[in-house]
This record gives sequence, C-alpha cells and structure tokens, in this order.
Amino acid sequence: MSEGHQIVCSERMTIEKVESFYTELESALLEHTEIELIAEGVQQCDTASLQLITHFIDAAKQQGHRVTWVKPSESVLNVAELLGLLEPLELTQHITQ
Repeated sequence: MSEGHQIVCSERMTIEKVESFYTELESALLEHTEIELIAEGVQQCDTASLQLITHFIDAAKQQGHRVTWVKPSESVLNVAELLGLLEPLELTQHITQ
C-alpha cells in the first residue's frame, strides 16, 4: 500500500457523478494511506457528494488513513456550511473569518 495519492474533484460534484466518484474514492482507500482531495476547481456541489465524502473520511479514519483537503473552492465551503458539514468534512480550517 503506497502513501500519498491525490484525487482531483471534478468541476461538478453532483449526484449524477456520485457513483463514479465513489469508485475513485474506494479505490484510493484500498491502495493509499494518505489521500488529498484537490477541490479548487469545484464550481458546483450538492448534498450527495458531500455526504459521500463525509462517509469516506470516516472510513479512512477507521482504517488509520488520512484525508486532507487542498484548496477547497468557495462552492464546497458554502454548501458544507449550509449543510452543517464543516466539522465532519474537516473543512473548518479553510474558513476565513
């Protein structure tokens, strides 16, 4: 199992892309211990995608793996805040006051 791996989130992280995103996340979790979610290019996201990532982060923690965000876009931060998912998604450090 290798250490670092980057997943570049698509421009649209929405329900119609959740299945393929799930497959990518699952594969990364099986093969890597440290995973970075590159989310600076996300222009649209929804509840389904953020719920998926929340469960992914939980599963990674249970297996002793680490997931970090790299430059989450305003779209990701805004939707996560509206849904009350900033803490479960470990995004609080990316919010500017």
